[in-house]
Amino acid sequence: MTQSDPFFTGRFFESFLREIARRPVQVVEIVLLPNFNESMPALVRRFYRFYGPIGFARLIGRYLSSRLSDRFGSPRSVEALARRHGVPIRQVEDVNDEAFVRTIGEGGLDVLLSVAASQIFRPPVLAAAPHVLNVHSGRLPAYRGMMPTFWALLNGEPEVVITVHEMVPELDAGAVLAEFTVPVEPEDSAFDVSARAKEVAGVEVARLLAALAEGSLPAGRPLDMSEQRYYRFPSKQDAKRLRSLGRKLL
Repeated sequence: MTQSDPFFTGRFFESFLREIARRPVQVVEIVLLPNFNESMPALVRRFYRFYGPIGFARLIGRYLSSRLSDRFGSPRSVEALARRHGVPIRQVEDVNDEAFVRTIGEGGLDVLLSVAASQIFRPPVLAAAPHVLNVHSGRLPAYRGMMPTFWALLNGEPEVVITVHEMVPELDAGAVLAEFTVPVEPEDSAFDVSARAKEVAGVEVARLLAALAEGSLPAGRPLDMSEQRYYRFPSKQDAKRLRSLGRKLL
């Protein structure tokens, strides 16, 4: 379960689907939820405020380039990558819709995997499969919430940590199954770090699911929530602070 995003989630599925093809794991379908759970005009306003006029224009350029690549070159979007690998796509407006949840239970699935899903999973969804896992691009519980790679950069972290954890009703609070580190290079932009984290996550999550298929999934490690911190989507001022540290957004 994910969002249609040619920048970051596409990077995850490019490496994930390539790696999973060599593993004893079947991807039944990819469920696409609304991006950021917002309308397109609201999403445009959000990114315009965050990146500023010049940065937003560059982002649009990258978006158009990815769409052209989908049609005439190498696929980058989640939908195009799914088509290349023969994986069905389903568009769902509400992950907690009763009819949709019933189809999950009837499908005999072993794992529901959330990759940057834009909606909170309610208890019926969390109980719809034996394993409901989330891929989070931040160390937990210190980087709960949105855009953890951005906040790790702003806090001067030398690396970001990809966390795979069990999903529970409280956001980003389930037991940790695995962690994978991604070094931060001196010249990395926030975009670079997010993209690389998704590429690494795709490979490592495929390997983790293969371990589950072979009966060797690691035991979950409960989180010490006394160390938790929750972050929201960064503001225009947060973006300025990152640039003042010599880091670029794009």
